[in-house]
Amino acid sequence: MLNIKLNLKNMMLVAVGVITFSVTVPAQADGAGAFLGGIAVARIGRSIRDSNDAQERQADAAERQAYYAQQQAQPSQTQPQTAKEKIAQLDKLAAGGYISPEEYKSRKQAILDNM
Repeated sequence: MLNIKLNLKNMMLVAVGVITFSVTVPAQADGAGAFLGGIAVARIGRSIRDSNDAQERQADAAERQAYYAQQQAQPSQTQPQTAKEKIAQLDKLAAGGYISPEEYKSRKQAILDNM
């Protein structure tokens, strides 16, 4: 609905611009008035396209954000289930430098405590 309103608004602006331009610019024998009118219409058209492109990019960004939010809300299916798998995952994190040695020790102890 918003997109339709914006398009109607833009079309009205184009019409007003063309009418205003045609009334204020005297007819030229060499076609300069028509040329300038064409430039004005082209600029207004480009503005409309840019506005529509921006709306499409915004909608795409909103879709991506909703998708990632949904993915984060769902529990991961690759999460280790056994203590052995959890410790193996922890070893990979420590080997990659993603967690500190102190954090490794505390997390490993927590896994062992929950057995």
